[in-house]
Amino acid sequence: INCQNPLCKYGCPLGNDILKVINYLKNKNYQKAYFVLSKTTVLPSICGLVCPQSLQCERMCLKVLNDKHVNISEIEAFIGKYAIDNNYKIFSPKKTHHHVLVIGSGPAGLTCAAFLRRNGIKVTIYEKKNTLGGLLSYGIPDFRLPHELVNKVINNIINLGIEVSYNKELGKDFAIDEVI
Repeated sequence: INCQNPLCKYGCPLGNDILKVINYLKNKNYQKAYFVLSKTTVLPSICGLVCPQSLQCERMCLKVLNDKHVNISEIEAFIGKYAIDNNYKIFSPKKTHHHVLVIGSGPAGLTCAAFLRRNGIKVTIYEKKNTLGGLLSYGIPDFRLPHELVNKVINNIINLGIEVSYNKELGKDFAIDEVI
């Protein structure tokens, strides 16, 4: 693929550099492809399975004019799973003296926590349930999004050095002014 103006990147809500990912994939450089994806997402294997690409990046693909758009969802899912199976690290966190509390461990909370850690910020997630993942764990059936995969992705994120406090519900177990 030699797109001069890869519109798929603009169709992706995260701005994934899909052309660069595909070029690394063509050269079987899966680690670099994963590194490019991990600049914008820490959930590529999950996004590849549940993101509505046909309405976003794949719809913007110029090859769609020939009914041959690139299966971006399959590429993301493959690279994300390959990275998990081969123990690729998301990144190595820098160190700062800041600390942030993230409330909830759904996709947004996990992503927020991971990107904060990437920038060296100490993170604690307060989760109201005794399992992490939110919608990923409770709202999507296993046949659509395997829970084993979700657990591996979550573990990779938590292993960045993110602390978790389970069974902590905002307004019930703590108030904002208690943690500020």
